Amino acid sequence: MHKDLRTNLSLFCTLLLVAIVTAWSTAPVYAQKQNSPSSLLSYKAQVTNPGDGYMVAGELWETIKPLNSVEDNNVEDPLGPSLDALHFLTLGPDGGNWFEPGGHWPGGYDLVNTWRDGRRLVFPAFEADGWGPALQGGAATDGRFAFAYYTPTVAGAGDPARDYKRDAQFTDASRTHLVYEAGFPTNIGVDFKIRAHQYSINEQNLNDFVALEISMTNTGEVDIDADGTVEMTGHDLDAIASAAWVEPTIAVRVTQTAGRSNRFGAGRTVGYAGATNSSGEPHDLFYWFPNTPEDRYAAGATPAAGARRFGVNDGRINEGYTDVWLAHRYMGAKQGAIVDGDIHAIGAGSPDKLTLFGTHPVGMGAQRGWYSSMQWENSLFGFNESEQAFRSATATWYEDYGKNTTDFATADLNPNSNFFSGGTADDVTTFVVGDPGARPNGDIKYAAQDLANGAGGRGQQAPVWEDELRGGSSDFYDVIGHTLTHTFGQDPSIGNGPYGLAVGESMTLVFVSVGGFRFEGVRDASEAADWAWEQNWDVASVFAAPPTPDLKVESTQDGTALLRWTDVSGIDGDIDGYKIWRAAQFQRSNWLEGGFRVVDNYHQQHTVGDRPTSVFDAVNPNFDAAAEFTGDVQGTYQPSEWGPYSLVLKIPLSEVSQYNNAGGGYDFAFEDTDAITGFTYWYYISAYKEGSFTGPQGAVSAGHIESSNWNRNGRNAPDAADGEISLNTPWSGTYGFAIRNAEYPAPGTQGEKNIGGPFTVTPPVAAVSDVESLITVTPNPYKITGLNDVRSNASSHAINFLNLPADYKLTILDTAGQIIFETSVDGAPDGRFTWDLFSKDGVEIASGLYIYHLEYDAGAVTGHFAILR
Repeated sequence: MHKDLRTNLSLFCTLLLVAIVTAWSTAPVYAQKQNSPSSLLSYKAQVTNPGDGYMVAGELWETIKPLNSVEDNNVEDPLGPSLDALHFLTLGPDGGNWFEPGGHWPGGYDLVNTWRDGRRLVFPAFEADGWGPALQGGAATDGRFAFAYYTPTVAGAGDPARDYKRDAQFTDASRTHLVYEAGFPTNIGVDFKIRAHQYSINEQNLNDFVALEISMTNTGEVDIDADGTVEMTGHDLDAIASAAWVEPTIAVRVTQTAGRSNRFGAGRTVGYAGATNSSGEPHDLFYWFPNTPEDRYAAGATPAAGARRFGVNDGRINEGYTDVWLAHRYMGAKQGAIVDGDIHAIGAGSPDKLTLFGTHPVGMGAQRGWYSSMQWENSLFGFNESEQAFRSATATWYEDYGKNTTDFATADLNPNSNFFSGGTADDVTTFVVGDPGARPNGDIKYAAQDLANGAGGRGQQAPVWEDELRGGSSDFYDVIGHTLTHTFGQDPSIGNGPYGLAVGESMTLVFVSVGGFRFEGVRDASEAADWAWEQNWDVASVFAAPPTPDLKVESTQDGTALLRWTDVSGIDGDIDGYKIWRAAQFQRSNWLEGGFRVVDNYHQQHTVGDRPTSVFDAVNPNFDAAAEFTGDVQGTYQPSEWGPYSLVLKIPLSEVSQYNNAGGGYDFAFEDTDAITGFTYWYYISAYKEGSFTGPQGAVSAGHIESSNWNRNGRNAPDAADGEISLNTPWSGTYGFAIRNAEYPAPGTQGEKNIGGPFTVTPPVAAVSDVESLITVTPNPYKITGLNDVRSNASSHAINFLNLPADYKLTILDTAGQIIFETSVDGAPDGRFTWDLFSKDGVEIASGLYIYHLEYDAGAVTGHFAILR
C-alpha cells in the first residue's frame, strides 16, 4: 500500500509544489496550541511526592519538604554521609525535579529566581558540655554543636502522633485558607511540628505569601546518633537556632526534562531592606531580584542613562520586563506549640519566646530585625557543619561573624561589644548583656551603615532602583541595609535565635516567604502576612471572601467553549454575582504596558472592556531602557495560566437565572461564542460581593471582593475520579507547567481537566460524509514565530488536523513520497489530531512541503501543508 500511495501521490506533489511555494507568502496563520510535548522532550517521573506540601492556592507557589520526607524525594543530604538522614526543611523542588513549585510568582509562570532545592531551613543546637556520643556519620568539627535531624531509626520515628505528613487542605468552605502540616522527632530530643498557611484571595497581597509555623518541643530524650537508643534523659537544651539558606538564580526556566534553563545576563542582586515603613519599622526583608547586568557599569558607578535596564528575565535577549522580587524573613517566635485541630491556637498576640539574652525574638518597632542575623557566603551547611550553621544563625550576637570578611576561620566570636559586657568567645550561654538598648552588629545586615566603605564596597555592591530602599537618597548605592552581587558558590542565609528550651518546654518560630512585582510587592505581601498573623490566621472571620465555584470547561458541538459552574450562594448567602474571566494564549501583549503590572489588581475591573488605569502597578520610574524592548521576544508575552485575565462577563445575582443549566453537578452555564476552534484558553469564574471591607492595607477601595482564580479551567472539578482529586486539595496530582511531564494526563481527558490544564477549543467528530469538505490543517503554513507557538516551550510546536472522523489512518509524506509519519486512530473523542512535527524516527522535521493522506470509512482525502522553520 505504501508503494502504491507514493506512486499515486508523485504527480500530485509535483503539480502542487509551484502553487504552494507561491502561496506561502499570503496564506493565513491560525493560532494553535500543543497540549502535550513530544515523548522525546518529556520527563517521565513522579510529578509530586507523597507527604510534601504543595502550596499552590495563591500567587506564590511553594513546595514544602519536611525532614521526614520520603526516601525517593532526592533531598537527601548531598554533603554528608548516606544515612537516609535529613537535616533541613526544604522550600522548593528536590534536587532533580524542577516541576515542583519553588518560589514561582505569579502562580503558573515558569521562570523562577531561585535555584533548585529552593531554600533550606536548618536547626543547629549548642550544648556547652558537648553532646557526648559521636554523631551518626562522624562528629561535627566542634562536638558542642549538632543539627536536629531525622532518620527512620531515630527514637520516636514511626509514632503517628509524632511522625506524620498531611496533604495541604483547605480549612474553610469558601476555600480561601490552605494549610499543610507535618511532624517529626529528631536526634537532639526536640519534636517538630510544621504548619504552613496560604490564602487564595487576590486582595491586598493576601495570596502572595506562604507562612510557616515551626514548633519545637524539648522531650529531654536525646538520641544523638539516631540509632533508636536514648543516650540522655531529662536534658535541658542550652541553645537552638534556625538558619534559612538560599541560592538566588536570576532567572531559571523549567524545561521539558524536569531540569532548568539558566537565563543568564541579568544582574544578580541580593540585599537587606533596613529602610522603614510608614509606621517607622524596618522592613526587615532579605530580598533578591534581577538587577542591571554588571557589564553595564563599573563597580561603584551608576549605569548611564538609557542603560538602566533591570527587572528583566534574560539579559542576553531582553526576555521581558517582569521585575519579580522574592524575599523572606523570620516574623517572630512564641511560647507554646501549635495544636492539632486548632489552626488558630498561636497568633501574633501570644506570649513571645525571648532569646537566650532576654530580648524580643526579632525586635519591635524601630528595632525590628535587630535580633535576627544575616550571613553571606559558605552557608550550604553540610551534615557535619552544624557549628558554622549555628554561628551563622546567631551571627549578629558575635563581634564579627561575616560582617567584614567571609574568612570565617578568622571571625571574631567574642560577644558583640555593642550589646554585651563580657563572656567567653563562641559560648553564647556565657554572654553577659551590657546595653540592652543597643543594636548588636556582628552580622552583615547593616553593612552599608556599619562599614561605611562607599559605593562598590562590601555592603554597597550594586545600585538599587527602588527609592524606598534608599530612604530618599538620590545616590543609587546609598541603601539602608546592604546590597551584594551574587554568583554561584555564594550562599546567603538569614537566621534567628538562640533560644533555650527546658524539658517539656515548647516554642514556635514563624517564617514567611513572599513574592511580588517590584519591591512594593514583597513589602505589601510581608505586611499582609503580619496582618494575617494578627488575626491568628483566621482571615475569613474578618475578611470573608466569597466561595470559589466549581467549574468545568468543555468544547461544544459548534466548536465553541462552554463553561459550567456551581451555585455557591448556599455557602455564602451574601454573594452578589459572578464574573467570568479568560486568558487567550494566542495573544501577544506588551510587557511594559501590562504583564505583571496587573496581577495584583486586575480583579478590580467591573466593566467589560479595556482595563481601568487603577488596576496597573507602575513601572519603576528609574527604568529607562524601554527602547531595547521592541522585538517579539523582547517586548511581548503570551497570556498563559498565570494570566493576565480579561473580564468576559459580569453577572449580577439578579440576572444569573438567565444562565440556569442544571446537570452533571453544575447549576449554571455560559457559552463563549468568541472562543475560536483550535485556540487555547484559560478560564475561571469568581463569585463576588459588594460592600465595605478592610484588609491588610485598610479599606478595599473598590468596595468589592471576590473569590480567586485557583479554579481555572475546572481545576478540581466535582466529577473527578474517586480518590484522584480532593475538592479540598488544590492540584494534588500536579500543577501548571508540569504539562511538560510525560505523566501529565493526555489532552482532553478528565485527568487534564481536573488539574486545570490548558483548554483548547476542539471541533466535534465529523460525519464521514463531511470530512472531505471540512478537513483543515492549521496553521498552514506553520511558522515558528506564529501565534500558535509557546515561546517558553520548544515542544509546543505543532499543527492540528481538524474536523476528522472517529476512525481514520493519517499518513504524512515528503515531496519525494517518503513516509514521514503515520498513525491510526479508533474512536476519537473529538475531531482533532495534533502532530508535534516529529517524524516516525523521532527526528524533528525540517522546513518544506508535506502531503497528508487521510483514509477513513467510505473515503479518503489528500492535501498539503508547509513548514517554515
